Amino acid sequence: MSDSWEAFGAALRDESVALQRLNAAAMQLTQVLVDGLPETIVAADKDLNDARSAHQNASSIRRGMQVRGFGTLTLQQVCAYAPRQLAGEFNQRLAELTYGSISLGITIGNNKSLILAGLDRLVKTTAKLQETMTERTGVYKRRGYVAPPGASVLVSSQV
Repeated sequence: MSDSWEAFGAALRDESVALQRLNAAAMQLTQVLVDGLPETIVAADKDLNDARSAHQNASSIRRGMQVRGFGTLTLQQVCAYAPRQLAGEFNQRLAELTYGSISLGITIGNNKSLILAGLDRLVKTTAKLQETMTERTGVYKRRGYVAPPGASVLVSSQV
């Protein structure tokens, strides 16, 4: 592939499209984390990983071209240096990448919070299960408290 301005513009366009796809996949994962079944969560996670891989590939192609052509200049500096007829498109792609990255960061933060909240609920549910399993019906407990057991109720290593 030749490292021309047009090729660099195409690489920027490909990276922007890949980032938009990645954002859509992350939003889909958010939706299924809120009200999805385990199968849909796994499918959404696979789609997210595929989109992430495609974005990394597109980004590495663009970054490689940028380093070969401009050394240590930032993408913003390269877009400012672009020929006048391409500068508008390059600046648009730069804005798409900037805002898309910010949006992706927020969505990933939300997804992490949803996953942590789900894990917290799982821990609390497991503690309640352990607590109820140790209570013996028909046995008088003077203090009304049974200490939580030290053993876990999990029987599968795939949890």
